[in-house]
Amino acid sequence: MEDGNQSNPIATTPLPEHYAIGDSLNWDAPWIDVRLWTELPFWLMVNNSTVPIECGGHEFAIAIHDNYFELFFGEATDSRTTVGYRGPLKKRENLPQTVKQAMDQHPNGSYMWRKCKTYLKVESRCNEDVWNAARKDEVPRANEVKLYLSKLCRGHIPVINKLIQKYRLTTYDYFAFEVAPWDVPRWFIEREGHAIHATIHNYREWDVKPLLFNLKDPSEKPKVYNFIEADELRNQIQVVATPGELELLDALNLMERGDYSGAVRRITTAIEVVVEHVAGKAMEAAHGKQAAEKFLNSTRMRFDERHKTYQKLTGRQISRNQLMRLQETRNLRHRIVHGGYRIGPGELGMAQKAVDTGRWMFNWFENDQARCNTREKRISFRSLGRNLEAGIFRPEITPAGVVLSSIRSRLDQSTKRVS
Repeated sequence: MEDGNQSNPIATTPLPEHYAIGDSLNWDAPWIDVRLWTELPFWLMVNNSTVPIECGGHEFAIAIHDNYFELFFGEATDSRTTVGYRGPLKKRENLPQTVKQAMDQHPNGSYMWRKCKTYLKVESRCNEDVWNAARKDEVPRANEVKLYLSKLCRGHIPVINKLIQKYRLTTYDYFAFEVAPWDVPRWFIEREGHAIHATIHNYREWDVKPLLFNLKDPSEKPKVYNFIEADELRNQIQVVATPGELELLDALNLMERGDYSGAVRRITTAIEVVVEHVAGKAMEAAHGKQAAEKFLNSTRMRFDERHKTYQKLTGRQISRNQLMRLQETRNLRHRIVHGGYRIGPGELGMAQKAVDTGRWMFNWFENDQARCNTREKRISFRSLGRNLEAGIFRPEITPAGVVLSSIRSRLDQSTKRVS
């Protein structure tokens, strides 16, 4: 009998001294030309055409198609994983040979056509090693390849939004809007007749609720992924939101949808509203309702005065560091509202910091442990489906086109700067 380690190739493979996500990819591989497809959630009311768009010093050619259909093989799924053909409507005999062959294998199968809204195709490029690995379905590198393609597509959202901006400026179409990852979650990387699917918002891949399995007891029946039981929801249906809490919820949701500027605006509003509420209550408790009304009227445009008065009346003191973070968020909101500043995908970390800090400060001013527990407990459990890997492969638009950088390259650059 052979030794167990000898029969297990994994056991005899030495562990690397260090590893970072993306190390299995050849980042020095040449670029190859590809086209990135995505469907808008609205129509661009313009003829099928190709438009050059300059973004980040590079000119991208974007083809606009409003005559596309999807042919589903079986059930129609939101993830589009059952789509067998995508393009102009055709009779069965005129479909591509590979599609017809697949349909011939299931002659009595269920096939369904869906009319698409405007499809965009962006002329761009992709790392050849990643493309080849995706085409070959290389299992050991599948997750890193999937992540790379996702971030490659995500990096082209500013290009698409540049086209939408120009379209809106010239048409004043009421229905068109700049898109975020939530709006264009499904992409296809196409080259020489072959296409690879990519999703840039994990939640939008779900066609059904996920199942939770008990790894300690595989025989146990899996449970549906739920945040609350129906009876508990009915018991809490009368819960009343703290002033500003709905704005806080909006901020958290806008972060997940990719509207970072909107998230910063909402979290700032949430803080202002809860501070007005608690400062007014503190003033009323100390000096009466009439004094509270007078105080709120006189400090309508003086946020600092309100939170300082609240601290003085209650004896609760917020840290200097928290106040600095709050002021940073308010300054950022000022740039967005009064300067027209738009937070791009590459600045997600800045927006997330503002929203997270704002949530913690909301907890402090609200001073309600029960509501805080609802907000802060089980965050990791609620994070299934979120895009938590946004900073791993960082896309950037350069004069040469979209470039992705790995964690390893950024760590090496940081080490060189320090040394």
